[in-house]
Amino acid sequence: EVEQRDGRILRQGNENEEVAIYRYVTEGSFDAYMWQALETKARFIGQVITGDNAARRAEDIGGQELSYAEVKAIASGNPAVLTLAEADAELQRLTLLKKNHLDEQYVARRSVRDLPGRIFGMNERLASLTADEATATEHAHDAITIGRQAWPREDAPAILGGKLDALPGVRDTTRVPLGTYRGLRFGLVLHPQFPADVYLEGSITRQSGLSREHQGPRAVLNALERLATGYASESARVRQDLSIAESQLRDYQARLGKPFTHETYLAELTSLRDQLKAGLSSTAHESAEEKGPSASDVAEKIKALKAANSIEATPQRTRQKHSTAEEPITARIRRRQEASSEVADQSVEIEQAEPAPTPEMLAPSFQERILRERKLKDEGQSPS
Repeated sequence: EVEQRDGRILRQGNENEEVAIYRYVTEGSFDAYMWQALETKARFIGQVITGDNAARRAEDIGGQELSYAEVKAIASGNPAVLTLAEADAELQRLTLLKKNHLDEQYVARRSVRDLPGRIFGMNERLASLTADEATATEHAHDAITIGRQAWPREDAPAILGGKLDALPGVRDTTRVPLGTYRGLRFGLVLHPQFPADVYLEGSITRQSGLSREHQGPRAVLNALERLATGYASESARVRQDLSIAESQLRDYQARLGKPFTHETYLAELTSLRDQLKAGLSSTAHESAEEKGPSASDVAEKIKALKAANSIEATPQRTRQKHSTAEEPITARIRRRQEASSEVADQSVEIEQAEPAPTPEMLAPSFQERILRERKLKDEGQSPS
């Protein structure tokens, strides 16, 4: 309702350069709580739209209904009601932080459980890659074995081509050994509907796919060479992943089991909030019979507790892009007008900066000179 009313002024087509919006509220009335509720809703909706809120779920904040006694307290100018609203907002922040803490603990437990197995697997893969790299380097100049016979490298394409031509069609994925390349076993993995893969196998098996256009012996040998010379880069990548995984494991182990930092603050504020809410909801007769602290005393305790405790801001995502929808319409219109005026000023400066015409620029063109000479001849004059 507030934005709709403002939209009558902050709108496209409004030719007024400046506008004024006034808010009229009555002190000690229900207006205070209403504007407090609007502030809470606006902040919540803004976090949902911009993605700043780290929570993946948000409860409806419209459930803060007031009892008749609370409405009476607001109408009488009781400031404790505003303290109640501030305490509710603080508890929402604390609840969100505790949920994030519990999520982090869950991720830490799962990672501490799973990362050792991943680290062990990467260490094994790294050892296998290192062994196969040493084998490929040691046998770099060996002949290529196709079937059971070794062939010179210049004869290998023709022999390998005959083997490829003899391969049958397959209905299921089939692995076909072909020979030995640089001390490592190689062959093809045939697929029913896709091009074959070339594999090179030692302590570990690595594959490289063929394209539909290139599936001949030269393509197979080129793929084998890429696999044989790619152990170093693959080992470097595994070492990097291993280093990251080990660092993550140390980090999660350090986090695991840590308690929520603001647990005591959350419990004390919840208790005081409940006391304040009960005090505001009680009738005057009930308040006279009870010997407990008054609502104003509880409100002062809440203020003192909040002043003694500071909590970090809610984790926010890095905003990659500023949305123009967050700006008032008048600001966008004024910004576009300023941009247009800057462009106009630049064009004027460019026109003023143009050099003065030279005599050569003012000289008549070739076509103009021809027309003038023809006119002079027709008039019986000789052109100068």
